[in-house]
Amino acid sequence: MRDRYGREATDLRISLTQRCNLRCVFCHMEGQPAATAELTPTEIETVVRVASRLGVDRVKLTGGEPTLRTDLVEIVSRISPHLSEVSMTTNGLRLETLARPLKEAGLARVNVSLPSLEPSVYRELTGVDGVGAAIRGIRAAAEAGLAPIKLNVVALDGTTNTTESVDRLLSFAQDVGAWVQVIEFENVRGRVDPSVYRDLHSELGKLSASAAARAFATSTNRLHGRPRYTFYEHARPVTVEVVQPVENPEFCMACSRLRLTSDGKLKGCLMTNNGLVDLKPLFSAEDPDAAIGDAFERAVRYRRPFFVGPTTPAPDAPAPDEGGMGEPLPLFAHP
Repeated sequence: MRDRYGREATDLRISLTQRCNLRCVFCHMEGQPAATAELTPTEIETVVRVASRLGVDRVKLTGGEPTLRTDLVEIVSRISPHLSEVSMTTNGLRLETLARPLKEAGLARVNVSLPSLEPSVYRELTGVDGVGAAIRGIRAAAEAGLAPIKLNVVALDGTTNTTESVDRLLSFAQDVGAWVQVIEFENVRGRVDPSVYRDLHSELGKLSASAAARAFATSTNRLHGRPRYTFYEHARPVTVEVVQPVENPEFCMACSRLRLTSDGKLKGCLMTNNGLVDLKPLFSAEDPDAAIGDAFERAVRYRRPFFVGPTTPAPDAPAPDEGGMGEPLPLFAHP
């Protein structure tokens, strides 16, 4: 499946729930409108089966907090046979007991949100005294072989992007054999408090330049063209991946991701809810697979880069006339 800009859709990010056991100040809830409905394991498997036939080969399970689903292991076991990889983003608080069952069900790896290793900072950012449980969950994931573990840290000005905070996180990552993924804070409308964004947003260009200068090896993640830097600290290698999406047309042009909201709507971009395609009515269609396949094709037609720059190619087809995502935003335009 290719959109009007030539971008192939090979990845699906599935939000399993909007429930969460943290209250993170930086959380964007996948940009999804508030909802309580959740897809069943059978419905999720149906969507993944159809998506895999259309070229999707990787799924990321997200939330909210996906480990709050009591049927999570069943979901993983149902969808993993259809894919080359199933991974999950989690806060890690329940991984200590779930890591091994999830690995046995077919989960390949995890991203664990770890805003800080300092208990007081963790509590300030998440509203919970949970750093100890998160660390135990990360160690359990490492022991279960959910690798590579990526430790997600949202860069927040003066809080998580300080030298001391980053160095401590790198040391912990080396200890457990994890990577560090530094993520730019995104101002997702309706989900992130604009005043919090203004106070805490940290631009990542300087971090990338510093990492590149120290790295003995560099590479690029195919998803979003994210740069990776590997360097030695204390005679051991550690890899840092920088996720810098804000006002970045190159990031948008390298996006191969579709999203499925927890209440069953396909979504082409984190940053907007224009062009949502509702799958729920299609599960009862005469031919659900065909109907859902058509819905995927429609969702891909709606996709467009959220930010564009001088090198962004023009679309090779007109915008959908049934109401899509509109025209792409020029660089530095703020919705």
